[in-house]
Amino acid sequence: MAEGPIELLARARAGEAEALGELCALYRNYLRMVVRTGLGPRLRERLELSDVVQEALVEVVRQFPQFTGQNEAALVGWLRRLVGQKLADLGRYHSRTKRAGGVAPVPLDAPWEGGGGGGGDAGEGGGGRLLDVLALSQTSPSEVASRRELIVLLADALAGLPVAEADVLWLYHAEGLSFEAIGERTGVTRKSARGVWARGLKRLKRSLEGPPGGTLKYDDGPAG
Repeated sequence: MAEGPIELLARARAGEAEALGELCALYRNYLRMVVRTGLGPRLRERLELSDVVQEALVEVVRQFPQFTGQNEAALVGWLRRLVGQKLADLGRYHSRTKRAGGVAPVPLDAPWEGGGGGGGDAGEGGGGRLLDVLALSQTSPSEVASRRELIVLLADALAGLPVAEADVLWLYHAEGLSFEAIGERTGVTRKSARGVWARGLKRLKRSLEGPPGGTLKYDDGPAG
């Protein structure tokens, strides 16, 4: 059975380089989602996503001795702050080299409150329902999902979706943006953003409700 983040964290702190590498791999999808949605479409055209993620991982390894948290929530918050600093540096650099009204990045160092629900566009608590489904989709929710941050499980679940759908789902459920704000971020209308969200939600639902999880009840939000 694969080790969890707490076990890997303890081994990494004991100086095991292999454990630190496994810990970084465990959060690669999370870092990738935070970087990709934080860059926005304009910076994404000018930068190689994999390079930015790799640079973030290098920074994680470099600064790991400074991390003093004791649980996954603290680790996720620390990773988010590191990425936020990296994206802020990139944003300042590229705004100096080309002052062309880019989309402002999300304040990634802000605390994540969990399933923002996008300002009520899809019904109150929509984000929470999605994260509940992720918990239920685990083979042993009490032993697995309760020990993992659901925001990390969401990033892993979105890894298999088309980029546009994954980004909209992340911005809505993880960042708590409204469809209007997502449209501004991605360069589409509010209606288009909601349509992409709906398609992605259905695709994610199909991937989560197959064996061995069984049939899961799912709320797709109101029509319109």
